This record gives sequence, C-alpha cells and structure tokens, in this order.
Amino acid sequence: MHEGRTPTARPAACSPILPGLLRGYRFGVCEDPDLAAEALAVRRRVYVETSRYRIAIPDEYDLRSWLLFAQDVDSGSVVGSIRITPRYAGRLEAEEYFALPAQLASPRAAEISRFAILPPYRRGTTFLPVVSMGLFKLVMRFLQSIDAHYMVICARPERLWTFEWMRFTRTGMVAHYGVLANTPHELLWYDFRRAASILEGHPFRDFFVEMDYAEVLVPPHAPPLGLPGGTRPRDLRRVRGYSERADHPGHPSMNRRSQPAGK
Repeated sequence: MHEGRTPTARPAACSPILPGLLRGYRFGVCEDPDLAAEALAVRRRVYVETSRYRIAIPDEYDLRSWLLFAQDVDSGSVVGSIRITPRYAGRLEAEEYFALPAQLASPRAAEISRFAILPPYRRGTTFLPVVSMGLFKLVMRFLQSIDAHYMVICARPERLWTFEWMRFTRTGMVAHYGVLANTPHELLWYDFRRAASILEGHPFRDFFVEMDYAEVLVPPHAPPLGLPGGTRPRDLRRVRGYSERADHPGHPSMNRRSQPAGK
C-alpha cells in the first residue's frame, strides 16, 4: 500500500481543526470515465513510475471494484485514489496470497487496495495527512452505506503502525506479494459493526464515526462495479495511466501462501 503519513499528534476529539479538516478537497466514487482515468493515472505514477512495480493498470480486479478519488478543488486535479473490491463479486486479490480466516471469507467483506497519493499531497498544510484521512473517511462511509461488515487490507511492515493507529486488527499472517516486487505484506481487518466501540478513546473517533463532511460524497446508491462506461482493460491503452501487464515471478500461479509473522 502507498499512502500519506498518519498524524503523530493527538488533538482532542472536539478540536477546532476537525470541522474544516477536508476543506479544499473533494472525495468521491468514480462514476465518470474522465475521473476514473485520472485516478488510474495517479495509481500509475505512484506504483509504476515511482515504485517501479510491474503491474497492470487497470487490472482484472478493477472490473469488479469501485474506484475512489481525492480531488484538489482549486486545480481540479485528482491527487489520490484507492480501490474497494467487495467479496460478494468474487475472490479478493488478498486471496491470491492468503487463506482468509473464516469470518473474513464472507460476502460482507471488502478489500481496500492500490492506495495512492501524489507526493505533494501526502502532508497537508497542518500536521495532518488530509488527503489520506479524507479517502479513508470516504471508504468507511461508503462501506457502511452498503452494509459491509469487514474491511480487509494488506500492508507492508513499515505501514502496519498506520493501520494499527486506525484500530485495524492484525492477523499475524504474512505473505510475499509477488505482484509488488515480492515485498512482504501482513493481512489486517476491521469490523464495521463495532466501529464505535473500537474507536472509543481514539483522538479522531469523532472524525471517523460521528462527523459528516460536505467534501465526502457518498452516492445514494452503490454504482455498478467496474470502471465507468463499461471500459475494459483492453480498451484503456489510450488512457493516460494504462500499462500492459508484464510477466513476472508474482503471477498467481507462482505465489506463496501466507505464514505466521516471524517465521
């Protein structure tokens, strides 16, 4: 996963920073082909051009996922994106590497992946990573709107603390993600049904649980899965941000299954 930084300071839940935290940005689900193309271009810049991962953009999971965006209102540019893949539509990307615990192998689970934010937007004008927090606010609101029970995410070791700070539960299951240069990732999960109690005492509990933001646009009904306009990967060669899938050792047929951390 690629993301901005998580705050280290701990303002009180009633901090005057919070009501205007997302001002200047817009967060939503891509329902327009142009927005989707820009969101994919951000993913390409982060994953392919910067990190040099040899991945397809888009890939087969984009055909049964929702693509979310963060937009700078002043420039109109998309500056961040993230993908949600519901398990009711098929196996998750994580299942190429992990045998999911029974409770997560559920049609009410969804995987969050391909988190990407352009470098200039990984830290806000305050100490808070505004774009990162706005995207996760949207993710949580959207998944709650479709009555998802579990959020699944896979993170590199140096990013685990970010999700622990958000009160994700670690499974201790680790696998090398061949598709992402064989880097180790750990499986984490979050139970939406217990969000209020999980975040009890958290300095940003109000932000994640109680507060609503005009900048966070949750559609009244879940859009169809897949890229807007019914565009398929073979049709996207003309789209800025598209890359052909390359052969690599991380093809699903060569992936290694998970093992407990430390082994």
